[in-house]
Amino acid sequence: MDMKNLFSLEGKVALVTGAAYGIGFAIAEAYAKAGAKIAFNCRSTEHMEKAMAAYSGFPEESYDTVFIILDKMDKIGFEGVAKELEEAGFAKESVEKYLKMFEEITPDTAGVEYCREKLEGFLDKEYADGLKTIIDSVNAVKTAEFKIAFDPTLVRGMSYYTGPIFEIAMDEYGGSVGGGGRYDEMIGKFTGNQTCACGFSIGFERIVMLLLERDYQIPGAQKKKAYLIEKNMPAEGMQKIIQQATKERSEGTAINIAVMKKNKKFQKEQLASEGYTEIEEFFVDKM
Repeated sequence: MDMKNLFSLEGKVALVTGAAYGIGFAIAEAYAKAGAKIAFNCRSTEHMEKAMAAYSGFPEESYDTVFIILDKMDKIGFEGVAKELEEAGFAKESVEKYLKMFEEITPDTAGVEYCREKLEGFLDKEYADGLKTIIDSVNAVKTAEFKIAFDPTLVRGMSYYTGPIFEIAMDEYGGSVGGGGRYDEMIGKFTGNQTCACGFSIGFERIVMLLLERDYQIPGAQKKKAYLIEKNMPAEGMQKIIQQATKERSEGTAINIAVMKKNKKFQKEQLASEGYTEIEEFFVDKM
């Protein structure tokens, strides 16, 4: 049957993610028959998960199936993944070789180095070096308490990613609360200009649920204090005020910094109506 007799996509551009093989390729082929110009978007073969699959001997056209099963690791464990891979028709030797790597890889830069050496000829060394740089850099500059871990079992459903992918998880919660990754080619498909990008999304409902379980108090419940600053406050004075505001904010007080108006009485009444229970004034000649 001629697809053009069903519907026409003449003059249209179709962006098909994951179109290198499998379902994505079939969709792209159908759109092409309908007259569309196809913009392919798929992951690079140097990526960790594909390099591990290639090293283990899985045929390239089966990668989608392998990764879908691998993504169940946290739910069904190694034995469950091994069973499903074998039931899908893959050679036991490939399955054992594949899963042995996951057992030996550590969740740190040593794990990345293991992959770099083990997958020589399959994995771009610059990709492994980049992962190590990311992990070391985050650990060096982070200001909050969290762990960053290397996890080669992580598989995200969107095939437009062109670099590292990540998820945000909490130990007491079974799933992720956010995730994203690097995608350098997608924006250029629409604009014509290649633009590097990294993005993420969050599970808003999950985060709210976790906050409620921890009896989180919304910011509106904080003590509210206003700073009224006389006009023409010199830089040194402003620095002292900002330092004081930073200290009080760190102690849990919501600080509103505002310039002192001529009708100060009305300004204070307005602030009081907005919930500010304390007002501190700063004058140029007293700083």
